[in-house]
Amino acid sequence: MELILVRHGETQLNYEKKFCGWSNPDLTAEGLLQAKAAGDKLKHQPIHQIFCSDLSRTMQTAEQINRHHQLEIKPSKNLREMNFGLWEGLTYTEIQKQYPAEAATWGKDWLEYPVPEGESLQFMYERIIQYIEEIVNCNTGKRILIVSHAGCIRAILAHYIGRGIQDYWRYKIEHCGIAKIEILDNYTVLSALNQ
Repeated sequence: MELILVRHGETQLNYEKKFCGWSNPDLTAEGLLQAKAAGDKLKHQPIHQIFCSDLSRTMQTAEQINRHHQLEIKPSKNLREMNFGLWEGLTYTEIQKQYPAEAATWGKDWLEYPVPEGESLQFMYERIIQYIEEIVNCNTGKRILIVSHAGCIRAILAHYIGRGIQDYWRYKIEHCGIAKIEILDNYTVLSALNQ
């Protein structure tokens, strides 16, 4: 089987370098162009199913890609970015000023520490991997498109290509970058990244 992973297009919060997890902004004009371009790149690629996060930016991106495929888009909260809680909509500098103790703790324990009124990276990782493994187990031999967020795609790559969550930060995921993972009898190959 093959997983095609696409990050959503740019939002205003992304442009402003603000934390954007469970916030629900739409794509910018640039983000919409990025989504259309991703759709054009994938238009000749046979796809059997499309799953995406239930947030607007991923739905809008999935809809642009789906122009060429006309499949049912299956949204899920399980494919959402990490919930940044009180840090949503803030830059890292603003977080350090408004939540200095919490930011320092997160810097030391980025894996287990749940951000205020949000979730930990470990919790997000487990949520995503459990859901992705359900998709993989039910779709042997198929090509599945996942439209999601940078954090979600990093988690999937770390799980299937890396050594697990410790490799989470090794992957840079561009807006509407396309990654492809081939899964053959529990052996995985990364065949594209930020295509």
